[in-house]
Amino acid sequence: MNCIDAIEGAAKKVISDFHAKHETGEMDDTEFVRSTRILIDGTGDFVVDNCEITPNPELLKTVLFEYARDLWKNSLDAKAEHRDTSSEDEGYDDYYFDYIFRHGTYPE
Repeated sequence: MNCIDAIEGAAKKVISDFHAKHETGEMDDTEFVRSTRILIDGTGDFVVDNCEITPNPELLKTVLFEYARDLWKNSLDAKAEHRDTSSEDEGYDDYYFDYIFRHGTYPE
Protein backbone atom coordinates (compact mmCIF):
# COMPACT_ATOMS: atom_id res chain seq x y z
CA MET A 1 0.00 0.00 0.00
CA ASN A 2 1.32 3.42 -0.87
CA CYS A 3 0.82 6.67 1.06
CA ILE A 4 -2.07 7.98 -1.01
CA ASP A 5 -4.02 4.73 -0.54
CA ALA A 6 -3.50 4.94 3.21
CA ILE A 7 -4.62 8.57 3.32
CA GLU A 8 -7.68 7.86 1.18
CA GLY A 9 -8.58 4.80 3.26
CA ALA A 10 -8.23 6.65 6.56
CA ALA A 11 -10.33 9.56 5.29
CA LYS A 12 -13.04 7.20 4.00
CA LYS A 13 -13.13 5.48 7.40
CA VAL A 14 -13.70 8.82 9.15
CA ILE A 15 -16.40 9.75 6.62
CA SER A 16 -18.05 6.36 7.25
CA ASP A 17 -17.95 7.03 11.00
CA PHE A 18 -19.55 10.46 10.44
CA HIS A 19 -22.20 8.79 8.31
CA ALA A 20 -22.92 6.22 11.03
CA LYS A 21 -23.51 9.09 13.47
CA HIS A 22 -25.78 10.73 10.89
CA GLU A 23 -27.76 7.51 10.50
CA THR A 24 -28.33 7.24 14.25
CA GLY A 25 -29.48 10.86 14.44
CA GLU A 26 -26.42 12.13 16.29
CA MET A 27 -25.62 14.41 13.33
CA ASP A 28 -28.07 16.15 11.05
CA ASP A 29 -27.42 16.71 7.34
CA THR A 30 -25.60 19.99 7.89
CA GLU A 31 -23.34 18.58 10.59
CA PHE A 32 -22.51 15.54 8.46
CA VAL A 33 -21.72 17.59 5.36
CA ARG A 34 -19.78 20.29 7.22
CA SER A 35 -17.69 17.71 9.08
CA THR A 36 -17.05 15.89 5.84
CA ARG A 37 -15.95 19.11 4.15
CA ILE A 38 -13.52 19.92 6.97
CA LEU A 39 -12.01 16.44 6.62
CA ILE A 40 -11.80 16.63 2.82
CA ASP A 41 -10.29 20.12 2.85
CA GLY A 42 -7.80 19.14 5.53
CA THR A 43 -6.80 16.00 3.65
CA GLY A 44 -6.40 18.03 0.48
CA ASP A 45 -4.26 20.63 2.26
CA PHE A 46 -2.09 17.87 3.70
CA VAL A 47 -1.34 16.32 0.33
CA VAL A 48 -0.69 19.76 -1.20
CA ASP A 49 1.82 20.48 1.57
CA ASN A 50 3.41 17.08 0.97
CA CYS A 51 3.50 17.13 -2.81
CA GLU A 52 5.62 13.98 -2.99
CA ILE A 53 2.53 11.96 -1.97
CA THR A 54 0.49 12.70 -5.09
CA PRO A 55 0.77 15.02 -8.07
CA ASN A 56 -3.03 15.48 -8.14
CA PRO A 57 -4.58 16.40 -4.77
CA GLU A 58 -7.81 17.52 -6.46
CA LEU A 59 -8.44 13.95 -7.57
CA LEU A 60 -8.28 12.78 -3.94
CA LYS A 61 -10.67 15.52 -2.87
CA THR A 62 -13.08 14.56 -5.66
CA VAL A 63 -12.96 10.87 -4.72
CA LEU A 64 -13.66 11.67 -1.06
CA PHE A 65 -16.45 14.11 -1.92
CA GLU A 66 -18.18 11.57 -4.17
CA TYR A 67 -17.75 8.85 -1.54
CA ALA A 68 -19.45 11.02 1.11
CA ARG A 69 -22.24 12.12 -1.22
CA ASP A 70 -22.87 8.54 -2.36
CA LEU A 71 -23.08 7.30 1.24
CA TRP A 72 -25.57 10.03 2.06
CA LYS A 73 -27.65 9.47 -1.09
CA ASN A 74 -27.70 5.70 -0.62
CA SER A 75 -29.15 6.16 2.84
CA LEU A 76 -31.85 8.39 1.32
CA ASP A 77 -32.59 5.73 -1.28
CA ALA A 78 -32.96 3.15 1.49
CA LYS A 79 -35.53 5.40 3.13
CA ALA A 80 -37.23 6.26 -0.18
CA GLU A 81 -40.36 4.27 0.61
CA HIS A 82 -41.07 6.72 3.40
CA ARG A 83 -40.41 9.81 1.28
CA ASP A 84 -42.77 11.39 -1.19
CA THR A 85 -40.69 12.09 -4.29
CA SER A 86 -41.68 12.96 -7.82
CA SER A 87 -39.74 12.95 -11.06
CA GLU A 88 -39.43 16.75 -10.67
CA ASP A 89 -37.34 16.17 -7.53
CA GLU A 90 -34.71 14.17 -9.43
CA GLY A 91 -31.34 15.81 -8.93
CA TYR A 92 -32.46 17.74 -5.87
CA ASP A 93 -30.53 15.44 -3.52
CA ASP A 94 -27.29 16.23 -5.36
CA TYR A 95 -28.09 19.93 -5.30
CA TYR A 96 -28.95 19.77 -1.60
CA PHE A 97 -25.72 18.00 -0.61
CA ASP A 98 -23.57 20.17 -2.90
CA TYR A 99 -25.16 23.37 -1.58
CA ILE A 100 -24.52 22.46 2.05
CA PHE A 101 -20.97 21.41 1.13
CA ARG A 102 -20.24 24.76 -0.54
CA HIS A 103 -22.16 27.09 1.79
CA GLY A 104 -22.33 25.24 5.11
CA THR A 105 -26.07 25.74 5.44
CA TYR A 106 -29.38 24.46 4.05
CA PRO A 107 -30.51 25.84 0.69
CA GLU A 108 -33.18 28.52 0.95
